[in-house]
Amino acid sequence: MAMYIPLFAATYSRYQEAAEDAPYIISLDEAFAGVDENNIRNMFGLVEQLGFNYIMNSQALWGDYDTVPSLSICELVRPKNASFVTVIRYDWNGKIKQLVTEGRKGELIEPIR
Repeated sequence: MAMYIPLFAATYSRYQEAAEDAPYIISLDEAFAGVDENNIRNMFGLVEQLGFNYIMNSQALWGDYDTVPSLSICELVRPKNASFVTVIRYDWNGKIKQLVTEGRKGELIEPIR
């Protein structure tokens, strides 16, 4: 946490100088690795409070915490040495994580090859 809070504060301060309609985007690889569940919940709360739009990846992170009002989640699955990766999508509405079985515009979700 001692690493993330100053990082978020510095990023937020830089965005204060951006245009009013600029997105506050952050991206974290292996987000919150080594941070316990309660503090991860709090870190997501901080990210939400600061108004960031974010992309985070992790082997174990879902983001379905009560501090997150909504989230689109993608799980990448590669079955036993397959030559493709399948994307399984979920929506988090702040209370329930639901499997998305159709694309946003009604199309079926196809595996990425």
